[in-house]
Order: sequence, then structure tokens, then C-alpha cells
Amino acid sequence: MQLIIKSELLKNIINWLFYLFPLSIILGNLAVNLNIILFVIFSLIFVIKNKIKLEFNKSIFIFFIFSCVLILSSIVNEQNLMKSVSYLRFTIFFYLGYLLSKEIINLQRVFQIFSIILFILCIDLIIQHVFNYNLLGQKNSTNGATSFFFDERVAGSFVQNFGFFLVFIIFSLLKEKNFLNNILKGFLVSLISIALLVTYQRMPMVIWIFFLSLYGIIYFKSKMLSILISFLFLTLFIFNNDWAKEKTFNSYGAFVSNVKTLISQSYNTYKINIDKNKLMKLKSNKEEVLEFMDNSGHGNLYGNALAVWKNDKLLGIGYKNFYSKCIKMQFIKCSTHPHNYYLDVLLSTGLVGFFLLLLFLINIFMKIIFNFKQSFLNKLEIEIIFVINFLMFFFPLKSSGSFFTTSNSTYLIIILILLISQLNRKTKIKI
Repeated sequence: MQLIIKSELLKNIINWLFYLFPLSIILGNLAVNLNIILFVIFSLIFVIKNKIKLEFNKSIFIFFIFSCVLILSSIVNEQNLMKSVSYLRFTIFFYLGYLLSKEIINLQRVFQIFSIILFILCIDLIIQHVFNYNLLGQKNSTNGATSFFFDERVAGSFVQNFGFFLVFIIFSLLKEKNFLNNILKGFLVSLISIALLVTYQRMPMVIWIFFLSLYGIIYFKSKMLSILISFLFLTLFIFNNDWAKEKTFNSYGAFVSNVKTLISQSYNTYKINIDKNKLMKLKSNKEEVLEFMDNSGHGNLYGNALAVWKNDKLLGIGYKNFYSKCIKMQFIKCSTHPHNYYLDVLLSTGLVGFFLLLLFLINIFMKIIFNFKQSFLNKLEIEIIFVINFLMFFFPLKSSGSFFTTSNSTYLIIILILLISQLNRKTKIKI
């Protein structure tokens, strides 16, 4: 009896540690790392106490090898070795989360808690935009609302990452098919889009609208009308808010222009960077430098990343070494990371790590394709939600933070745990 009570207590602790990961991401890296450590410790105790059978999983094994390549690259480059070793914590988190998600993780509660946290953040973002201050008294920024993230402009990515958990809950709670319900669902979904809009993080907004539309197409009969209504509410918000209207048109107008020049700017930057004479000549003229940088900021970073990678193609430059390499090579506009997950992986781990990432993605895509028919036939919407979140994370054209940051890696592992455990279930769970 005592063993059962202890096991139940452990189960509740592990579940709540998992539920609160979105909150720990808001609180910052210290909270996230503490959450991971506690989750790993209590999960190990539960696995040992209950003699949970250890399983081989190909995806987790590939991710482990990928982490080892990151360590090897850091050894070769004599850069950030301990930090790269610490990245193994995500492999351990991945494996234990995968084991226990099939045994004890309560998916229904995961959706509920994630949704509550996101809904509070969305309301706070909108309040901060409309009233210039959020619930904690944080003043709105001219660069967009940040809510509980304070000076960090990551609220948009957070809303995009966890938005579909709340969308699922909205449609689950309001199942009746009538006009008023469609209006209410559309309004509630629009709050997520509006919260994302007022952060003025353009790429998360574009990705959100694209995948929300895709979600509506997949469930055309039951959800498309409400999603279209949500777009109507979003449009009304923009056109009834002069500041938002001006900022939206200017911001997204510049975004479209930058997208058009992204490839050419990346190529031109790369060609200039590998020719020392051209680079020095450009840097000697401040007006030309400003004009050059004005074309596409991300294009400059992409070109810089490719030029740095050119000298370390096989194993890359190691963990978070881009800025120092960029400064050393005297490139224009250096940053801590190249603002694209794929370039970040290519740069940090070289062709070896990049190939492993592609192998990892292909392995999961094959599982998704294999399960896709069954998901539709059995209306396994939660599986579709996890697939959408997975696709949003690895959307190849998006600008992003570093692949290896604590918050991005934590969110990735959460989605992978939920997705892979669901794909590998013999009996799929419906919520």
C-alpha cells in the first residue's frame, strides 16, 4: 500500500513538472533547467521503482548521436565544451519523457494547463497593447508587446508554439454546431492571433496564419467557418486601431520586401565575405555599408553563416561559436546565431550533424505518413495537433532563434515526446 501511495505521488509530481514547462519558459532559463533536472530525477526514481521496461527508439538514438557530434565539434574547435556536454540533458529528458508519456502522462491535463497558461499570456499581451501597460505594470514597447517576457521579444514565438493547444481546447469545449457557437469560437481563436499580432514578430504570425488555415482545411466541415470568423475579428482589430494598422502595414510590407531579396542578399554577402579585398572595400564606405545592410538583415546573417561554415564544413565550429568567428573574420553585422535552425545546425555541427538532423526528420516524417491514414480515419485530432506543432518548429524558411537555446530545445523536446509517443502507441488516445 505504501509503495502504491509513493508511486501515485511520484506520478503526480512528474505530471505537474511536465504541465508547468510553458510557465518555466516564461520565467526564464534558470526555471527551465531546474524543471528539467527535477523532471529527470523524479522520472528516474519512478522508472527504477516501478521497473519500467527500457525501450530502444530510433529517433531518440539519432538525437543522442547528434548531441555527441555537437560535443565532438566543440572539442575540435576548443570552444564551449562543457555547455555542449550539458546539451545531453535534452536527450535524457527526451528519453525519459518518451517512456513515461506512454505510462503516466495525462494528455488531457497537458492540453488544459498549457492552454490556461497561454490564454493568460494572450490576454496580458492584448492588455499591454491597448492600455500601454500589462498586468504587472510592464510598459508596452514600440517594437511590440512582450508581456511577462519583459525585455525579451519572444512572446510571439511562444504564442505560435503553444497556440494550437488552446485552439484544440476551444473547439473541444464548444462542440455544438450553431451560429452563436461559431461566433464565440471564432472570437476566442482570434484572441490568439491578435495577441500574436501585437508582439510584431512577423515570422511567427505568418507561420501561425498559414498553419491555422491548414488546420481549418483539414477539418473543413467542423472548424473552417470559425477560423474564417477569427480572421474577420483579426481584420477588424487591425482596421479599428490606427497604431496597429500603421505598424502592421509598414512591418509586413517591409517583411515581403525582405523575403524577395533574402536569397540574393545571402548570396551577395557570401561572395563578398570570401573575397577579403571586396569586404574591406565595402567596409571603408559607411554609406555603402548602410545600404548593403538595409536590403535584408537576415540575408546578411545567412551569408555570414555560410562564409564561416566554408572553413569548417565537416564538423562545423562548435556550440555557440558563431559570434566570435564572425567578429574574427571582420564580417558586417554579426550575431550570436544565424537566425535559422538549419543554418545554425550546419554551422555548429557541420555536414555530419546536418545529415543526422535530416535523418532524424525523415525518420519522424515516415512515422507520420505511416500513421496519417489511421489518424484521419479515427479522427485523432491530438496527433494532428502535434504534427502541426512539429512542422511549425521545423518550417525551413522561417527566421528563428538559435536551435540550441534552452527554451527552443525544451519546446522541441516537449513536442517530440508528445508526438512520438502518440505515433508509437498501439492504442491511440483521444481526448
